[in-house]
Amino acid sequence: MFEIVKKDLKLMFRERTFVSIVLLIVFVAGISSVVTFGLILLYNPDYLGFYGSSKVAVVGECFIESCYDERTAMKLFKSGRVDAVLIVSDFNGIKYVDVIVPDDEIKAAQVLSYVKKLLTEYEEGLRDVYGVPNLELKVYSGSREVEIPSGSSTVFKFIYLILIPLLSITTAVVAAGMVIDSVCEEIQSRSIEVLLSTPLTPFKISISKITSPMIFSSLLTALWLLLLALNKVDIANPLLAFAISMSITAFFVSLGYLMAVRFGDRERAQLIFSILVAGSLPLLVTKYASPAVMVGRAAAGAEIDLTIAAIFSVASFALLAVSPFIAKIDKV
Repeated sequence: MFEIVKKDLKLMFRERTFVSIVLLIVFVAGISSVVTFGLILLYNPDYLGFYGSSKVAVVGECFIESCYDERTAMKLFKSGRVDAVLIVSDFNGIKYVDVIVPDDEIKAAQVLSYVKKLLTEYEEGLRDVYGVPNLELKVYSGSREVEIPSGSSTVFKFIYLILIPLLSITTAVVAAGMVIDSVCEEIQSRSIEVLLSTPLTPFKISISKITSPMIFSSLLTALWLLLLALNKVDIANPLLAFAISMSITAFFVSLGYLMAVRFGDRERAQLIFSILVAGSLPLLVTKYASPAVMVGRAAAGAEIDLTIAAIFSVASFALLAVSPFIAKIDKV
């Protein structure tokens, strides 16, 4: 039984696809701070106090030099001679500003950073005119003032709501792919018949097949959590994050094993599994109580619904335990 586990783990590292994905996961976790820094700087340049410079046309109340009527401003915008148009209107003494930016998401993010700076200055000028005091929000830790960059919330969201959930799901999918390849290879090469002729029972063979990816996933999950911590990403509750992540792996490995034994063909099993994963992905990453989201929340030290986490974990490992009985490997 342990020989089968060792053989499967060795075969996994001979598969270029698996090795490439594993290296990618390790690489992303290993340079998570650099990846985060680059993406945040791309989408939110004012994170470092850099606003860049864009050409902006103003319609209505003129608070910068480039002021035009609406028709001229839109003509300049469509020709690409200005990057954004601000239409300022006054309704019962209340100022309204409509902002028109390019459709390109990256260009729009860069332009909006500069527009934000202009509008902040405009707001401060209006406060001076109307005698409204400018309030400064300061954050203190004990008696020490803490400087919080404007993009801090974006960094937090990216790490704990995108990066960590993505790492947990990718690890689980790789582990499931491993069990599909392992089982289908035994069936298609007919080496399963040799295994069935040994003293090993079909149940022990099945257990061996699902144990290998679980060991692999536990090691990889511990590795990327460690690499995140080394990159100064605060993992507030690593054991809880690890446990929920492993429950996601158990769920996917169960599905992978059932697909592999049911179809016995790698291509069909991978296709059906991919469809099921794609269908369940929104449920895993978009809701407050989604498993992958709970991994990120646990890592951030945020509150999670422990009842839902426990139910999902118990259900996932229960499915993993009964999957050898549901799809018997001696019946293929």
